[in-house]
Amino acid sequence: MPLRQFQTLQQSQGAVFKDLEQVYPLASDFGTPEKEYQSAQENAVLFDLSHRDQLELKGKDREKFLHNFCTNDIKSLQPDHGCEAFITNVQSRILGHIFAFNHEESIWIDTAPGESTAIIKHLDRYLILEDANFEMRTPEFGNLYLTGPDSIDMLCRTGIPVESLAVNQQLRVSNGDKKLTVRRVDWLQQPGFLCCLQYVKISDLWTNLLEVGATSGGQDVFQALCIESVFPTYGIDLSEENLAQEANRTDRAISFKKGCYLGQEPIARIDSLGHVNRELRAIGLDQAWVPPAGTKVVVKDAEERQEVGTIASSAKSYGKYPAVAMALLRRGSNDPGTEVQLVSEDQEFLGTVLTSLN
Repeated sequence: MPLRQFQTLQQSQGAVFKDLEQVYPLASDFGTPEKEYQSAQENAVLFDLSHRDQLELKGKDREKFLHNFCTNDIKSLQPDHGCEAFITNVQSRILGHIFAFNHEESIWIDTAPGESTAIIKHLDRYLILEDANFEMRTPEFGNLYLTGPDSIDMLCRTGIPVESLAVNQQLRVSNGDKKLTVRRVDWLQQPGFLCCLQYVKISDLWTNLLEVGATSGGQDVFQALCIESVFPTYGIDLSEENLAQEANRTDRAISFKKGCYLGQEPIARIDSLGHVNRELRAIGLDQAWVPPAGTKVVVKDAEERQEVGTIASSAKSYGKYPAVAMALLRRGSNDPGTEVQLVSEDQEFLGTVLTSLN
């Protein structure tokens, strides 16, 4: 399959594509991942996240319906405000990790790549008389993510005034036939803006942001930054096997003031108990070894080498640690600064549990 126009543009800028057979090919890097990582810390880096799923929920009962099946307060969202939430089953197991935004006439939902089908299938089971229906928007709309300390200034210089946006607020830009929504989502623990726009317009915005100083970034560096920020990808770092509070995003994604919803009772019991038995953490490795998924995490220097978790995702990094990984770690072994060992076949390396996401 020939590359689309946007991927061709990226190739001309040094993009390296490892798998062109993907439904949506993504650049792994642009030739200098060290620079991409540094730009995220010092100015701003621009990522193509058009593989993330976009759903639009319509109908007069949309707010009430979604509210009843996720962990955050949808009904209280004002126009152009959003929230992070988990869609859970009756046991409070995570079925989806979403970001929902009120578009006045509909709710737009951003979620992990390929997760929309399962979310729709789950929620459709509970649609009886409610006026609510989903429309897939992924094929039409792409996403660019600009993040870094200079990202606000760069967007303003392109004529997109985002300086007043708080986290989980959005700006809808209407300029002729351009349909652009810019959502403030600080996924990497710094200013970050998800720019959702018609895919046919994505090359123009990409070019404009590079012209004002943004650095193009690939998925390898994005993955490293996500791990270091303990920002999980559903289907990789989280699954139906996980309780909502195990994701370590309770303050952001769970409301304890809203009314009843599917899975509320187990979540409330866990809150009363005060903890879960394991939580998602990042681990920094002392050597440039990227552990494969399933690598065992064991307690260092214990009398018995007790397994306390397994690696879900990992990446080469260019910061304090040469490699980083993410894992669900047992309570008692997941405090920041805890030293652990990662064991895979005949390989064994030291790691340190990084500061948790509060």
